[in-house]
Amino acid sequence: MTTNEKAAAATIRLAATAEQHGGAYEEPEAYRGSRARTMFDRPNAKDGTVAIILPEDEIPNLPRQSLVKIRSFDRRSKLVDSEYVGMVVAGPFAEPDAMDADAPTLKVPAVHRAVLTPRFHGMASVEILGIESELGGRKVMLPARSRPAPNSPVFSLDESRVAEILGLVVEADKKPVRLGLMNTVADIAVYVPANQKSVLPRHTGILGTTGGGKSTTVSGLAKRLADQRNAIVIFDAEGEYAAMNEPTSDPVMLKVLEERGLSAEGAKDTALYALDGRDFANPRHGNKKKFKLDFADISIGVLTEILDVPEAQQSRLQDAYDICKVLMEKFEIFPRNKDERPKMLEVDELETGWPRMTLEMLIDIVDGAIAVSQKAKTIEGTMMSFADKDEVFNAIKTKGIAENKFSWLGLKKRLWTLRRAKIFLEQSGARETPLDVEDMLTPGRISIIDLHDMDAPYLRNIVIAQILRRIQSCQDEKYAALQEGGNKQLVPVNIFIEEAHEFLSDKRIRQMPGLFDQVVRIARRGRKRHIGLVFVTQLPGHLPDEVLGLINNWVLHKIGDMNVIQRLKKIVAGADEGTWSSLNNLPSGNALASFTHMTRPVTVAIDPTPCKLLMVD
Repeated sequence: MTTNEKAAAATIRLAATAEQHGGAYEEPEAYRGSRARTMFDRPNAKDGTVAIILPEDEIPNLPRQSLVKIRSFDRRSKLVDSEYVGMVVAGPFAEPDAMDADAPTLKVPAVHRAVLTPRFHGMASVEILGIESELGGRKVMLPARSRPAPNSPVFSLDESRVAEILGLVVEADKKPVRLGLMNTVADIAVYVPANQKSVLPRHTGILGTTGGGKSTTVSGLAKRLADQRNAIVIFDAEGEYAAMNEPTSDPVMLKVLEERGLSAEGAKDTALYALDGRDFANPRHGNKKKFKLDFADISIGVLTEILDVPEAQQSRLQDAYDICKVLMEKFEIFPRNKDERPKMLEVDELETGWPRMTLEMLIDIVDGAIAVSQKAKTIEGTMMSFADKDEVFNAIKTKGIAENKFSWLGLKKRLWTLRRAKIFLEQSGARETPLDVEDMLTPGRISIIDLHDMDAPYLRNIVIAQILRRIQSCQDEKYAALQEGGNKQLVPVNIFIEEAHEFLSDKRIRQMPGLFDQVVRIARRGRKRHIGLVFVTQLPGHLPDEVLGLINNWVLHKIGDMNVIQRLKKIVAGADEGTWSSLNNLPSGNALASFTHMTRPVTVAIDPTPCKLLMVD
C-alpha cells in the first residue's frame, strides 16, 4: 500500500470513529459567536486582569481598548455564573502554536532569509471593569468580586453598549459635541456635553508637543461648541485661529473630513479683536474690532507684580496710588458726587483697581513726587490728568512721601514702559474703544483675541488677566440676575488660553502670586457661573502642580517627556499602563481623552477641524 493510500485509509477510520462517538465536533451553543477564550492564570498574573487567547483570524477584531463580555461558567452546573465586562489593555500579541516564540525552528529560517510562518494565535490581557447585571429593566455595572473561570468564551460588545459603558453617550438636552472616533475596530463616536455643569466648567487641559494636533483640537472643539450656542473666547498667541470664519483648504483635513462624513465650513459668527495700534493676523476678516483695556480694572497688587518693581519702588507705587485716590475724590473724578460715595466702600482692591483711575494720572503723581524730592517749586513734565497741578504738588507734599529721587525715577521709567505699550485707555481717549465683554458673550460667537503682534509675554499676560476678570465680572452679574429671577440667560462660556505655560508657568506663579490667585478665583467661581477654562500648551512640563490641580478634563496629544507623563499618571485616573506607554508615540491627531462624564480615559482619533487654520512658521 502506498503512502497516499495509507493516509486515505487513516482518514476514513478517523471519520468512522468520530461518527461512532456522536459525529464531528460542534462548538457548544453558549460559545458560538465568541472571539476568544480565557486562559489559566500565568505566574505574572495580576488582580483585576485575565489573559485571553484568540484564533489568528480574530486578532484584528480585538485591538487594545476594545470592550468585551466574558461569560463565565460553573463547571459543575454548566450554567452561566457571571457575565464580566472588560477592556483589552495589552495586545493582542502573536504567539506561534505549540512552540515558543524564540524557538530555533523559527530563528534559523529567518536568519537565512527563508520564510517560515507557522500557525499562530493571539494573546491579550483584559482588565475587568465589572459584572453586568439587570436592575430595573436596564443593564448596570457592579463591582467584580471574583475572576472569570478558565476557558470562558469572550465576546465583542456592540457599539451602543460600549458607548454606554464608557459614558460616551450624551443626551440631546446636554448638547453633544463630537470630539472624534474611539480607536477601536468599530466607529464609535466620542461626544462631550456642551451644556453640563459637571463637565466643561470644571476646566480642561489640551497638552502635547508641537505637531501633535492641538490646534486642530482647539479649532474643531471651539467651532462645535459655538454651534451649540456656547460663547467662545480664544486667546490666540500666534494668530493661528484668525481665519476660523473660513472653511479649511488643507487637503489632508478635507480628505479625512470626507472619510468621516463631515464637511469643511467656517465658524458662523466670529469676531477678531486686536489692541488698538496692533496689526491683525488676518486683515481680510469681516468683523475686526480694535480695543484697549481699562487701567482701572487692574488691582494695585497685580500692577506691582506686572511691573516687577523692587521693594523700595513698591512702597513708592503704593504711595502714588493712595495720593491718586485722594486727588480723584478732590477733583470729583471718583466719586463724582455724594450719591457715588457708597461705591467707594464696595471696591474690592484685591480684585480690581480704583474706578476711573488712569495710568496717566499715576504718572502725574510720580512726576510730582520727583519734583518734591528734587525740592522743586512746581511739577515739570506733567500730563495734566488733573485740573490743577499745584493741587497735585501740594497733595504730594502733604502726604509726606519718602524723598528718594532715584526710587521715584525708577518707578517712572517702569510706568512709562507700560504706557508706551499703548494697551490702556487714556483719560482723553474719546476715540479709543473699550472692550465690550457683553458683546463677546453672545451665544454662538467665537471671539478671537489676536495677540500675535505682542512679543512681550508680560503684556500678553496683562491682556489675558484683565479680560478674564471682566468676563467673570459680567458672568457674575448675569448669575445674580438669574438667581433673582431675572430674564437674563446664563450663557455657557468656554475660554481657550493658548501658550498657557507663558501665562501660568512655575516661575511666573512665584513672581506673580496675586495674578495667579486672581485666576484661581475665576476658575473656582467659574464652575458655578458656567465659565470653563481650557489651558493649551506644548510645554506641559512648565505648568506647575497648582495649575494642573485646577484641571479635571484632559486631551493629551503626543508627549515626549516621560517626567511629564509620570506627573500626569498621578492626576489622570483610569488609564492603563499600556495607554500611558503609548502616549509618547501617538500619531498626529490622536489623543488620550479623559472627561468627567466618561467612566475611563479612551484614545481618540480627533475629528479634523472644518475651519481654516493659519500656519505658523
